[in-house]
Amino acid sequence: MQIFDIKKKKKYLNDNNKIMLEKYNKISNFTKDKALNYFNSRNEGLTNEDALKKLKEHGPNVVIKDDKKTWKYFLLNSFKDQFIIILLVLAVINFSLGDKLGSIIIVLIAVISAVIRFIQDYSVYKFNRKLKASIYSNATVLRNKKEIIIKTEKVVEGDIVKLNAGSIIPADLMILDSKDLFINESVFTGESIPVEKKTTKNKSTNIFDIDNICLMGSSVITGSATAIVIGTGFNSYLGSMGKEIDNKKEVTNFDKGMKNITKMLITYMIVVCLVVLVVDGVIKGNFKEAILFALSVAVGITPSMLPMIVNVNLTKGSKTLAKKKTLVKKIDAIQNLGAIDVLCTDKTGTLTENNITLQKYIDTSGMENIKVLDYAFLNSYFSTGMKNIVDKAVLSYAKENKIDNIKDKYEKIDEIPFDYNRKKTSIVVKNKDKYKMITKGALEEVIKSCSSAKINDKNEKLTQNTIDIVNKKARELEEKGMQVIALAEKNEYKGKDIFSINDEKEMTLIGFVGFLDPPKKDVKNVLLKLKNAGISLKVITGDNMYATENICKTVGINSDKVLIGADIDKLTDEELSSMIDDVNIYARFNPLQKERIIRLFKEKEHVVGYMGDGVNDAPSLHTADVGISVNSATDIAKEASDIILLEKSLKVIYDGVIEGRKVYANIIKYMKMALSGDFGDVFSIMIASIFLPFLPLLPIQMLLQDFIYDFSQIGIPYDNVDEEFLRKPKKWNTKGISRFMKVMGITSSIIDCIAFIIFWFVLGYNSVNKQAYFQTAWFVMCLISELMIIHNVRTSKKAFIESRASKTLTLLTLLSLILTIITPILFYKVSSFNFVILPLRYYLYVILLVILYMILVNIIKKIYIKKNGEWL
Repeated sequence: MQIFDIKKKKKYLNDNNKIMLEKYNKISNFTKDKALNYFNSRNEGLTNEDALKKLKEHGPNVVIKDDKKTWKYFLLNSFKDQFIIILLVLAVINFSLGDKLGSIIIVLIAVISAVIRFIQDYSVYKFNRKLKASIYSNATVLRNKKEIIIKTEKVVEGDIVKLNAGSIIPADLMILDSKDLFINESVFTGESIPVEKKTTKNKSTNIFDIDNICLMGSSVITGSATAIVIGTGFNSYLGSMGKEIDNKKEVTNFDKGMKNITKMLITYMIVVCLVVLVVDGVIKGNFKEAILFALSVAVGITPSMLPMIVNVNLTKGSKTLAKKKTLVKKIDAIQNLGAIDVLCTDKTGTLTENNITLQKYIDTSGMENIKVLDYAFLNSYFSTGMKNIVDKAVLSYAKENKIDNIKDKYEKIDEIPFDYNRKKTSIVVKNKDKYKMITKGALEEVIKSCSSAKINDKNEKLTQNTIDIVNKKARELEEKGMQVIALAEKNEYKGKDIFSINDEKEMTLIGFVGFLDPPKKDVKNVLLKLKNAGISLKVITGDNMYATENICKTVGINSDKVLIGADIDKLTDEELSSMIDDVNIYARFNPLQKERIIRLFKEKEHVVGYMGDGVNDAPSLHTADVGISVNSATDIAKEASDIILLEKSLKVIYDGVIEGRKVYANIIKYMKMALSGDFGDVFSIMIASIFLPFLPLLPIQMLLQDFIYDFSQIGIPYDNVDEEFLRKPKKWNTKGISRFMKVMGITSSIIDCIAFIIFWFVLGYNSVNKQAYFQTAWFVMCLISELMIIHNVRTSKKAFIESRASKTLTLLTLLSLILTIITPILFYKVSSFNFVILPLRYYLYVILLVILYMILVNIIKKIYIKKNGEWL
């Protein structure tokens, strides 16, 4: 993510940048002792007391002000929704025309909708604050002479910070000591090219070019360093930008869809109101009544519950996922989660137990040799930074077999940290006066660095025969599912300021160690569930082809086609794109190659989820539609992800995908049922207004009807979703809503027209004197048919028989049905409502009409699904 757009960046460089540049140019020329003295620090770090004092003085190390808000803010904000505002404006107009009771009901509908939204939004806010508190980044600092890990927000000026590959720069720093340190400053510059940082003192006209200054928010790609904190929180470069930070939320497909629906409804509302005004005002000559009726129609079209339904759905999804060990950093990601049809992941921890154990230590003759393990142990023990699973396995094995005391014979002198280009890490140790350089890494890369091999404790020239022996033995282990790491040595050290990656040559090959990470017991079952859910799993790994193939075959992934990282560099995007759908295994891939695959899948209209936890995964996590990381991941990976798992498991991802689809289903249900019901009512009203000598419903009756219908839909976020719907990925798409609204709206209008004929010709409600009976009859019938719409729209199956709503939605439907029947009875003596008590035989016709409606809907449903391929 780039913080600045071009205009903001230029403006900032002309203002605040000058101050920070001058300040940091001055600090960059400090000697180490002067820097320690200036920031009241020392080589062994701050004491806890000093750090606490500084924290109180300067405040927490955060660059975004706490968004703590009171309940009053959310109460006020809940009335700012455009649909609520439309209702309140309509109430004012209604009141000015003399309809006080109607105005009160409109206000009541608006207030209830706003209050429900307030309760839900405030609940979301409190939940999200709690969630954010559980998602944070850490920093390694020296405190009381010991390295400890603390929350980044607790870092203070003068702290001595340790940096390694994968670290997020926790504050503005001055480098005190470094080794091959390269950082990524794209958060500021937009350029992903690694920038080297070192202790060199230089004066620069660009703050990003000061050699020994690292800015908060950057990230370490490779290398290691010790640095002193020179600026935290709002006193850092990032914090000082203030309003220059671009915090605008990216517009998602969901936001665009909601905007289009709102625009469509408002346009539709204006058109319908004008038609009603013409029919009842111009033709029938009663403008006041026509205006009141048109306003009531406008209220009927307004889906006042839409914001609440959407918010409750997203919040419910987020809370459900949290219970299933999934933390949603960006709530909008839930929408994309259900749409994933391609899931890319490494094999370690997802297909395997993530419990790697050392199995073999093989020398260049292809025989087991404990001395090979000694080299592996020394490299793993003395290398700095986060210990990866290979290092942990080596250290664990050495401890269990009591060979870890070899470390006492050596003193660490220097190091070249691991990076994903070299695929190696090197350390230099000293035993008495003898130096030994030990390199560990990918077999093919280590062999390239060697000119000799240790055979029977003698250094011999590295021949093709020896290489073939080593490769053959390694292949045997890899085909058994093992990961192979090679080792080499060199008894030479040029000196601290000279030692570099150029020394990783002319080395002596020692052998290799083999590790095994067995497949998870339940992974076959989970993979089958993912396949049945329409998700294609792609294994993208830096590991070798043979070990990856073995694991994939074991768990049931098709391994017929494999792409190697080196091979795809020879292919154009077009050539590679034509292959990727049929390939499930991508081995020996570097970060840029991984990102390229993700990008090509997206270009093919796939919705891509990417699961990763390492430094090399950050580009792919950012590029994917849904970046998924784990809580134990590197800070860079967590920062780039949308969703964080508390357990690295495909089952957890599967649960998240299903929950995402449920959220989508219940949002789309509401939209389709609310718009269909409203369209049908308004269409029927327009027809009735043309032929009837009186209004088919009084404005006050329409408002009551809308209120009861809105009440019945509150339970939609808690509704069940058909298993069939959950089987396919669901992209957010509102294009079919208008078509669905017209089809289902006209279907319900057909029943309304049949009801009008029965009311007029059979029941005799055919004169102005009988209009109260007609209006009451349609009030009841219209609401009952709308309640039937809820249960028929929510499923592609036969309602009540093949698919049943949740208990919550069913209970609200029953309550709404009771309200529908008793409302005319309760208010029949109130003249403003113009209700009457209907005869018993009327309800017999209602039952027949409901049966007819159910039959008609099921016929239309089959035709619609056959023609359009889907229902929701």
